[in-house]
Amino acid sequence: MQPDRTGAVRAVTKERLDLQPMTITASSIQSRTNSSALAWRVILGLIVLYAAVFAIRLVMGVIPNILMRLLGATPDFRAYVGSTMNYGVGIVSYIMFTALAMRKVLHIDWKSIFFPFHKGWWKDLLIGLLIVGGVLSAFFVLEVTAGWLAIEGWNWQTMPFDELLRTAWVGLLVNVGVAIGEETIFRGYLLTGLKTAWGNWRGLIGMMVVFGLFHLPAYMEGGLQSMTLTVAILLASLFGLLFGLVYLRTRSLWLPVSLHFAWNFIENDVLNLTAVSNNPNLIGAFTRLQSPLSSENVIFLEMLMFGVITLGVWLWLKYGINERQDQSI
Repeated sequence: MQPDRTGAVRAVTKERLDLQPMTITASSIQSRTNSSALAWRVILGLIVLYAAVFAIRLVMGVIPNILMRLLGATPDFRAYVGSTMNYGVGIVSYIMFTALAMRKVLHIDWKSIFFPFHKGWWKDLLIGLLIVGGVLSAFFVLEVTAGWLAIEGWNWQTMPFDELLRTAWVGLLVNVGVAIGEETIFRGYLLTGLKTAWGNWRGLIGMMVVFGLFHLPAYMEGGLQSMTLTVAILLASLFGLLFGLVYLRTRSLWLPVSLHFAWNFIENDVLNLTAVSNNPNLIGAFTRLQSPLSSENVIFLEMLMFGVITLGVWLWLKYGINERQDQSI
């Protein structure tokens, strides 16, 4: 009489079936744990990055400028030497410390994704300036024509030429430094890290939120409140999303930096579309908002400008760089 092995086979089969989902669940939990740990390391690295850059700029930039004032250095010397040292050291610090974080935290070589000299890199720089400059100029003309924005003069007409050159130089340094610094850290480092941990879209959303909240102290210091503050944070977040999408699509920071620089410099220092009266880097128009525009609602017009800029960028990415290999996001 043959022994009945059916029960034993069913028992072994059941045991294997029971173990399989447990193994998958454990692996899934471990994967989520590793992703969360990486995301927290990336965010901690972001904090350390800004602390390191601030310390370097304090030592190598701000302090020499204070010493030059105490020693009676001329305005030209302070602008062309002191400010250049300050913002130049800042730009180098942003790139150097971000590159170090990329290697230590993410084990990625920054040279291949920050500013690679790939085919058409110079077109990215140029097209960013043209898209933003064209959109902002068109809105400037429309607002002036509609009577929503009054031009009370141009700074270059009233400012001595040497002072105008100093102001323009410092303004360029400030905006180039902000564009390169924020793009290398938020898109080059933070987005790369979060998308490695969470995937492209969750990484984009996480970076977008952090980038928007990063601007909160400056906006509050500028006097923005309630609804205007909320919309301003939303606009900054949307710009972060746009720059992030462009970074993933082009696989470099050339176009994000160009767009970022052009928005800050042209809107604030050249056309003065928000009619800020105390901008020390203004080289263009003295403007005044008129009804129906006001300091409380002009942010909504900026949202419309953002929408048109986004359309221009989308058209360029769809038709202007089709010779490059696509990267799905």
